[in-house]
Amino acid sequence: MAIIKSGILGGFKGKAGAVVGYELYGQDCMRGLPRIRSKFTPNERLNTSKFGLVQDTLSIILDFVQVGFKDYYTKTGGIRGAISYNRKHAVREDENGFYIDPNDFVVAGGDLPGALEPAFTIENPGTLKFTWATEIPQDADELDQVMLMAIDLKGKKASYAPIGEFRKRGEASLSLDGAYRAKYWTFISLLWPKTDQGSQPVNIWACQV
Repeated sequence: MAIIKSGILGGFKGKAGAVVGYELYGQDCMRGLPRIRSKFTPNERLNTSKFGLVQDTLSIILDFVQVGFKDYYTKTGGIRGAISYNRKHAVREDENGFYIDPNDFVVAGGDLPGALEPAFTIENPGTLKFTWATEIPQDADELDQVMLMAIDLKGKKASYAPIGEFRKRGEASLSLDGAYRAKYWTFISLLWPKTDQGSQPVNIWACQV
């Protein structure tokens, strides 16, 4: 039962149906009663598992994704856009559970032309050297800057450079932080910093270091 304290125009104290009246810092307030959450459905559990996998993976390259996914795929872009895209397109399932397919894993996007003839070599166990053609495609600029990344999807470790060398240079190196033996997937994308316009990344194979 609720009690009206100051007439019909005043607040009330107590419970009236699904609403509770109370006073807070001299103000009359109301709040709804909490609802008991029903158990997750099987589909909700699956979506939660996929979301958690993608979120955990992207959290190790957060700075890269915030740049690469800016204004891309969703209205807000950034990490939300990256999670939304990869949860939908990059998650697979086998007998061991969910995993991210590196061939469909996207870390950047946009309409800027990508790198031509991208490749890489292992300079030493702690450094990767990326190369690409210096030819400037239509709608591109020699001052576009490369975005480089190497990620170990199993060990959830990564090294990256969100903004690096100019397109016109044709080469750049990436140091692997705390180099250790693992299988890395490598990505190269390009960015026009004046507009934050990016390109779709190119996955240029995996390497064992």
